[in-house]
Amino acid sequence: MKSETFMDGVAFLAALFIRFVRQTGRFEIRRSHVAAQFWAGDEPFIVATWHGQNLLIPTLWHNWREVRVLVSRHGDGQIIAKIMANLGFGTIRGSGAPKGEHQRPKHRQKGGASALRAMIRALGENVSVGLTADFPPGPGRRAGEGIVMLARLSGRPIVPVAATTRSRVQLNNWDRFTINLPFSRGALVLGDPIYVARDADEEALEQARQHVEEALNAVTAEADRIVGRTPAHNEAGAVVR
Repeated sequence: MKSETFMDGVAFLAALFIRFVRQTGRFEIRRSHVAAQFWAGDEPFIVATWHGQNLLIPTLWHNWREVRVLVSRHGDGQIIAKIMANLGFGTIRGSGAPKGEHQRPKHRQKGGASALRAMIRALGENVSVGLTADFPPGPGRRAGEGIVMLARLSGRPIVPVAATTRSRVQLNNWDRFTINLPFSRGALVLGDPIYVARDADEEALEQARQHVEEALNAVTAEADRIVGRTPAHNEAGAVVR
């Protein structure tokens, strides 16, 4: 088991490296007005990203507004939570929003329900919430139902966000975890807000889920193009990079 001191050290160095990437990079930001309009109105929103692609985002959050990020209680979640803390973000610990009793073990259901309540409470306290639309064990780049359920229950919009750099190391795992490198061209791209009606039925929720997935793929592809990378596609034609 990793010691607390070891994890603190890893988190500190990781946060230091992420800040260095931001400070040495040449970043282009598109549609910053999407976040600015909510900040100007003193309104929180839900920041949606793909798993393994979001560690740069705290360094690009140029506002005093508070945000809390959903981080798993399992695996490397503790180190990620410490990295977020070093970067100035609060965290909510949980297993992701619940998907249904037949789909998740009971301990994941309990953790997911608790996390969902905590995120709704944060949004009700005027605190923005960040979470990944996909979650382990995958498949990656497929939005789950949890994020649209959060939007429906809280009444707050989902804003898809992607950040990347041209120079990067991408791991060959389920989420294509990306380590962005310094002295590189970078991009932050925001998408238009996605609202989910409080009375949305199962069909409307599925349409919203697909909308989130398509919007995240779109901003991810746009960020790749900005930095000079060509987005890849899967067999169905969806962007997968």
